[in-house]
Amino acid sequence: MVLFCASALSVKAGPTSWDARLFRILNQVPPAAASVLMPWSHLFGPAGIIAVVLLTVVYIVARNHSVLSAAAAAVAAGAAWVLANVAKVIADRPRPYQVMAGAVLRQQPAHGTSFPSSHTAVTLAVLVALVPFLARPLAAAGIAYAGLVGWSRVYLGVHYPLDVLAGAGIGMAVGGVILLALQALLCRAGRAANGHHAPADARTPQAGPGPNGEP
Repeated sequence: MVLFCASALSVKAGPTSWDARLFRILNQVPPAAASVLMPWSHLFGPAGIIAVVLLTVVYIVARNHSVLSAAAAAVAAGAAWVLANVAKVIADRPRPYQVMAGAVLRQQPAHGTSFPSSHTAVTLAVLVALVPFLARPLAAAGIAYAGLVGWSRVYLGVHYPLDVLAGAGIGMAVGGVILLALQALLCRAGRAANGHHAPADARTPQAGPGPNGEP
């Protein structure tokens, strides 16, 4: 949330030179580089994000035989999407291709406003929420994928770097809340299971001797 708030304050203060410079570096690449990067950018669009999330959830459900990961992913995606779109309405920042001379738009014009990046927010929220269910290499690959989603939004010309940072802030905050909720849920379930399977003599107080020493 600190990352999101810092990005929002920067946007409210007015155009930032570093944001525009970094946008130009990531967006205005030489044609030879664009010919290589453009096919890869499709992996980080809506269809690619949906495919990656679904494959990850299916893998986790099949391995753990539990739909808890699917529920966590759905809640994280929904919450991040709502928060990002509420922030879009409040910030009302134009897309870079609409106001920056020389900005290259490499996809169809995007709907809505620029700040923050909802693609980044949703992707990162889901992947952070799924971290407990993934081995470390897969978790690291997922977070790297979310970072590339953010890069693609700038490369395609529909977001500034600050938009991506704000989306990342929302995604990490939402994913972190889901992680805390999962931890509390699993701890409670573990305590309930331990209490349920405890020996009867450990759970039932033994009757002591009577006041006259009789049982």
